[in-house]
Amino acid sequence: MRIPEKTKVRVVCEDAPDLSGVIVELTVSTGKKNPYSIYFPKTDRSGVATLTRGDFIGQFTDHWQEGLMDHSGTPEEAQSVVRVELYDPSPSLTNPDAAMAWPLLKHERTKWSSRDEEYRYRTSSRNREFIVSPIMIDLEKTSDIVLPVERRLSPLSSA
Repeated sequence: MRIPEKTKVRVVCEDAPDLSGVIVELTVSTGKKNPYSIYFPKTDRSGVATLTRGDFIGQFTDHWQEGLMDHSGTPEEAQSVVRVELYDPSPSLTNPDAAMAWPLLKHERTKWSSRDEEYRYRTSSRNREFIVSPIMIDLEKTSDIVLPVERRLSPLSSA
């Protein structure tokens, strides 16, 4: 895949004027073994976040290095059609020890000073306030993604 220099996501919701603090996840596959999860930074108040090419490749490389899910392939071999949805913080909230068991990987160390800081960032997202139907996007055809979400009728508890 030709990874765009910048990929922008805009989360939209009719009845939510403040869409800050939402983390969008891309599921990327090379067609070999398990897919990769790539995360945008948290959205701003208007629901916009930007993922740089360097951050995309860094996260991709970290997944390969971690090897937990037996990933295989390079970013260039990745399929351009990706799944776009909200990151689900629930597993980390239910089992924080497992979420914090690994040391920071190479690219993560450029973003976070500790696993605890990274954990707090992800689990403090507002994702559990919304529901989404995942969409498929071809990143070689567009680097601007619009992801419609809906407010969850009854917000989930923190843990």
